[in-house]
Amino acid sequence: MKISVEWLKDYVEIRETPEQLKDDLTMLGLVVESISPFQGEPVLEIEVTSNRPDCLSHVGVARELSALYKRPLKYPPCAEPLAVPVERIPYEIRIKDRDLCPRYTGLVMDGVRIEASPAWLQHRLEAAGMRPLNNIVDITNYVLLELGHPLHAFDFQRLRKGKIVVARARPGQRIITLDGVERELDEDTLLINDGDGPVAIAGVMGGLDSEIKPDTRTILLECAYFNPPSIRRTAKKLGLSTEASYRFERGADWGDTIQAAARTCLLIQQVAGGEIAGSLKDVYPAKIKPVRIGLRRRKAEALLGVTLEDAFVTSTLERLNFKPAPKGKGKWQVTCPSYRADTELEADVIEEIARFYGYQNVPNTLPRYNSQGLASPVFPFENAARRILLGLGYCEAVNLSFAAENEHNQFAPGNGERVALRNPLTEDTQFLRTTLAPGLVKSARRNFNHGIGEVRLFEIGRVYSLDSQGRPLERNTLGIVGSGGFAGCNWRHSQTAYDFFHLKGAVVALLRGMRSEEAEVVPAAGVRWLNPGDAAALIVGGERAGVLGSLHPDLAEEYKLKQPVFLAEIDFEALCRKVFQPVKYEPLPKYPAAERDLSVVLPREVSYGEIRRGILGLGVSQLVSVELLDVYEGESIPAGKVSMTFRFVFLDRRKTLTVDQVQAFSDNILTFLRSSYNAELR
Repeated sequence: MKISVEWLKDYVEIRETPEQLKDDLTMLGLVVESISPFQGEPVLEIEVTSNRPDCLSHVGVARELSALYKRPLKYPPCAEPLAVPVERIPYEIRIKDRDLCPRYTGLVMDGVRIEASPAWLQHRLEAAGMRPLNNIVDITNYVLLELGHPLHAFDFQRLRKGKIVVARARPGQRIITLDGVERELDEDTLLINDGDGPVAIAGVMGGLDSEIKPDTRTILLECAYFNPPSIRRTAKKLGLSTEASYRFERGADWGDTIQAAARTCLLIQQVAGGEIAGSLKDVYPAKIKPVRIGLRRRKAEALLGVTLEDAFVTSTLERLNFKPAPKGKGKWQVTCPSYRADTELEADVIEEIARFYGYQNVPNTLPRYNSQGLASPVFPFENAARRILLGLGYCEAVNLSFAAENEHNQFAPGNGERVALRNPLTEDTQFLRTTLAPGLVKSARRNFNHGIGEVRLFEIGRVYSLDSQGRPLERNTLGIVGSGGFAGCNWRHSQTAYDFFHLKGAVVALLRGMRSEEAEVVPAAGVRWLNPGDAAALIVGGERAGVLGSLHPDLAEEYKLKQPVFLAEIDFEALCRKVFQPVKYEPLPKYPAAERDLSVVLPREVSYGEIRRGILGLGVSQLVSVELLDVYEGESIPAGKVSMTFRFVFLDRRKTLTVDQVQAFSDNILTFLRSSYNAELR
């Protein structure tokens, strides 16, 4: 929001420099990001948070400064009265959907001249970042920037039957808006209609058919209050964000429609020569009651950690136009002004006191506690996983728990499992994440784009889904991502690219360090974000606990990744039930072990994991380990087959094995491979 310092001086006395204003407003919670000159005048660029729509105007900011500096606030002059003895131009306003439009104020003015605005008006609009169009449109924009309440002017001669009807659109109804685009509407969209059809999308944009044109002589001035969620929903569906919708969806002032109309009327009389021809109509079926909040000084002191005086609390609130009514010593019933849509709780009122007490004056103290806190039950598991992965060279990442719709479609297990937010901040935060994968992929991409090729990250966080009855569920999950070189590159070690087996090694090391039950990695299908060529499932204690593999090529291309990325995602809650098994100790063997290597040619589709399980299932108690030493395809190996070299280690803890015994064990294994897989000895 651009705020002209010279414009502010119309409403409050300012003796401070722009730099001092920047510091003071920032300490009040209105962060001034920069000060820039416009034709020699300073303009403040203020970041207004979404809960403070009252500060999206010059009077709103002046109101804050008035309260801070304890100087009177001067409201701009308004036209008075807004009625004429004889209604020269009768008109009608009707609200059909009162839940979406609680209040609609209208006024008809005749004899206006459509021309360029005077230089002072154009100058102020341009200083605030708006482009001048014509005097009527410029005046409504001026009042928007001045008071913060959007207004709209219709060409009255183009309003059929002299009516304004506020009602929901019919499904499939269409309107051409001021930007020349024809838009299809649904029943959730609120329309401003005349006697025959739509002339504006309420709170968002006017229609092309009723716009102000050079030959316009009579206008109907609209100043209304619309339901904020309705305007936000409409703006998002249409992909149409305007200065008006930006304010309405955050909560405009429902109490100042007459004041805004009167201010606009005066400016039109002064600049465009218009006169009132149809008296003000304020259609207000059910008056909105102001918010009243109970306030306790003791509660404020407990939250802020400071001692407050009743006089300070009262004077601060009164300067901000709150009305504190005493309800005993240190207690008030506070009536909130209509422009403060953000005040709903006692804590909101206490925040106002804190802002003007000065956050810099609140001492840094630790909160009081009566007993020492207890560690979370999951802390030992998370701490063990962090310690192991950090030791393996991985860094911990922390990503937002939100996800965009496209991320859900790319990574989520099913379209019906997403948890939608009722009030997302942006389109990228519409849902809660169902997997850690997209956040880790984006973290890897961010590193690539900054020239960091060796990426090792892990994240322990929650993912969200819906149960069979549509209720949200959350689960603790561990994600790991790796990419780039492995173990560095130097004169003794050539560069080796991180691959699936490096990721698998990290997962195995994690399980070993956490003393998990027996685990294995087996091929898997149906994981949409993993490459089918190496997608695998992690089986711990006979249960599936996670997946790992390389990112699917289509996603790698869509995210414009510069190198292969490998991911693992583990159900941390399921894993925690399988770890920290009792430690078992065995004495060192007294007798030597015997090793035998065996090279066989097997069909290519047979996996090592399947072979290993089969060999261990033979029940050879003296077989203590099986390792795959080599895999070879090439010359002298028939097509469709592969040569595997295994190393077997045999040990008997009661005696020394003889050569014949070891040979018998090896022959037994070879016979199994021949009978089960048509293996041939190489």
